[in-house]
Amino acid sequence: MSEELYDGKPHRTTAENFEATSQNFQHLIDELKLRTEALEEANRELRRVSLYRSLFLGRMSHELRTPLTSILGFTEILLDQEQLSEAQRRFCKKIQDSGLQLQTTLDQLVDLSRIESGRTEIFLQEFSLRETVRDSCAAVARLAHKRQVKLDYEITSDVATVVSDQGRLRQILYSFLAWNVSRTPAEKSVSLNVWVDQPARLYLRMEDQGPHVTDLAHAFEPNELASSTDLPNLDELGVIIGRRLVGMLGGNVSLENRSSEGARVLIDLPARPLKEQ
Repeated sequence: MSEELYDGKPHRTTAENFEATSQNFQHLIDELKLRTEALEEANRELRRVSLYRSLFLGRMSHELRTPLTSILGFTEILLDQEQLSEAQRRFCKKIQDSGLQLQTTLDQLVDLSRIESGRTEIFLQEFSLRETVRDSCAAVARLAHKRQVKLDYEITSDVATVVSDQGRLRQILYSFLAWNVSRTPAEKSVSLNVWVDQPARLYLRMEDQGPHVTDLAHAFEPNELASSTDLPNLDELGVIIGRRLVGMLGGNVSLENRSSEGARVLIDLPARPLKEQ
């Protein structure tokens, strides 16, 4: 190896230093390539797992939905019979409630799978805001009545119609209102206020009288929702999906604690597509 003497000590030449640096640099490049290939393989495996999970959920939903539809249909026929005793009617009602709960779970699992795989479609149409809010509140009112929670809503807007995905908006309203109702004690209330502000933004404000939320920043994230129990319940899974649907519609969700008690959810969405505003 060629060396030069400075102060009686051997030193590498500039060419040798450059060669050593080049070798180190090449080693780093090779290491980076190996890690990149490993990461790409891991990503491919994750996509395969996601695909298999989506296929499994779709198949499971189909296999369970067919007998479930029959169970719910025959239960409704039985409940229409006047000859049923009070005990028989109560048992049939429990079967119906359990079936509807299972149906909701299947719908949520399929929705979550579609969202994660990017296969959720948005269908924009013009529809009545007042009717949509009224129908959504009527659906949640059954849950509120069961829990002895009062549900009120008010639409403080002169806008008769909006252009959005009506089905998704109903799902968002139901999911968040059901979450508010589920955390509100009996004899307390949940309120919904709806208005449209300029420039063409739709606002949904939901308030409850439940306990304060401990971690506001991560309240609607799956890991946080599952921290107190092994798995999120139906209402928690609903707001996970609802939050993602809000984002898909170009909206935002914020959560804050009210001064005295309860939580306040504020959702803002485009009232019309940007090109129409």
